[in-house]
Amino acid sequence: MPSPPSHPTHLDPSELGTKEYWDKYYQNDLDNADVDDEDEIEDDDQPDPSDLESWFDDVGAPAKTLEFLTSETFPLSPNYNHSGADETSRSHHPSVLDLGTGNGSALFALRFEGGYTGRMVGVDYSRQSVELARKLARQYISSSRSDGNVDANVESNSNSKTSGTGEGEMSFEILDLIHDTPSEQNWWPEAGFDLVLDKGTFDAISLSSATVLDSATDQERRICEMYPAKVLEMVRPEGFLLVTSCNWTEDEVVSWFTNADSRGTTTGKFEVYDRIRYPVFEFGGQKGQGVASVCFRKTADESQ
Repeated sequence: MPSPPSHPTHLDPSELGTKEYWDKYYQNDLDNADVDDEDEIEDDDQPDPSDLESWFDDVGAPAKTLEFLTSETFPLSPNYNHSGADETSRSHHPSVLDLGTGNGSALFALRFEGGYTGRMVGVDYSRQSVELARKLARQYISSSRSDGNVDANVESNSNSKTSGTGEGEMSFEILDLIHDTPSEQNWWPEAGFDLVLDKGTFDAISLSSATVLDSATDQERRICEMYPAKVLEMVRPEGFLLVTSCNWTEDEVVSWFTNADSRGTTTGKFEVYDRIRYPVFEFGGQKGQGVASVCFRKTADESQ
């Protein structure tokens, strides 16, 4: 009897899985940006993270994600109620990595609405995306400083050897999540990030027809098969990964990421920590959610 597959059935490829699509998408946003870097920001034009376009806005996922990450029960939250908990078990200024950052809206919301003050890095393989996020970041920082918040910084000089290393700084960097090695980048923290966000990036990668050679099996594999193990190496032991998907069900997301086994330098695995609940719909006698958000925690078990 053959063993069951370790992951759900693949999705059919789509243009949403191509770099060309996203380059064009974010170039259009760049061409239509309202405020130039040199323009002064008037009081009535103060940027608001909730006004930025974001995946899954139609089901309220950005707001629900922010609520979850800033709740009293989430260990990395600035509002975490650590009564009875080991204070050393959490970071006061957790580092955050946003995969497929797009316009940077997730990081802006965490910093300027959620109170996260630690190191933030947004990565994307689209140069146009990174340019847009950096441009918006400069506007947010300018607005923040004019309001008296002098702690906010943005670092966008990716050519600098010290780029993005300061605590509390925010940077946006070009990175191909499949072909590049994050740990070789000058913005990489030694043990990985406390919190890694994926708000539709796995969806896009799952729609790609691209393949890579798996050196362990000497076989070509769809890049979505390699992605969970790559992400596992980006999260520090006892750190968190939050994945939001509209193409995979909650159970399928869990299957993809809990079956991830890193063949790199890291140990541990992903375990389900919590889920974000959305309104349930019923169609054809079947009930479900329009989007799934699953929070994983990486174990620190050296025996894994």
